[in-house]
Amino acid sequence: MEQKKHIESLGFVIKKEKLSNLASDYKYSELLLEDLDPFPGFYDHYHIPVNDHEQKPRSIFAIVRTMSLEDMDDFIRITMNIKRSFAQRFDAVTGTLSLQNNMVSCIRIYMDDYAYLPQLIDEFSKNGIEFLANKVVKPYSSLINIHKFFSLEAIAPGIFKDIDLADTYYFAVNRFLTWQKFEAITISIRNNWEHKVYDAAQAGIYTKNGLIEIIRVYDRKASLDRLSYLREKYELEISRIYQI
Repeated sequence: MEQKKHIESLGFVIKKEKLSNLASDYKYSELLLEDLDPFPGFYDHYHIPVNDHEQKPRSIFAIVRTMSLEDMDDFIRITMNIKRSFAQRFDAVTGTLSLQNNMVSCIRIYMDDYAYLPQLIDEFSKNGIEFLANKVVKPYSSLINIHKFFSLEAIAPGIFKDIDLADTYYFAVNRFLTWQKFEAITISIRNNWEHKVYDAAQAGIYTKNGLIEIIRVYDRKASLDRLSYLREKYELEISRIYQI
């Protein structure tokens, strides 16, 4: 992989999170899910407290009837139009997640103030986005694939910092892994390392030469040494699996 100081590109993030119906006083007619454990390797599994200065990240997943990569251009246009007049800042991207043994399309939403979420959902509906009807969804673990735009800064060969997201880093690996293999490797590395409070997910960036396979790490105490160590461990485990 050719090293560049800045990378801006479309790509994806694959992660597993615990989802359930959005807890809200507002009665939505649309099916909205929230992540109960946004960074499974960081917060809840290790009982990290969240205080006023460290607000827990939160995603809302609005389940739509149909949406494919072919619809992405239209969705981006719709989102841009809504942002021009909407009162609050938000981020919305497309993706898929598993729901009751099916893969469904979704819109992942971040907002500064979720009190404005009903108005945002209404704006998407007015622009032709059709949502699934609300129903009871008990907490469950879902594999989620989000399509997003990356803006990264190189801090070492093959290691990048997210310009838009705090405490979020990426490093390149030389092979794609199925989620099952990635999860098994991640658990093994964490269990054999004293620094356990971080979260890892799969990701990829599209370039003119193809797809760059990367791993996303969320770590409030990340250092270049720790990121380099993680990259070396993942590469070692990947080479063992595929005998590279």
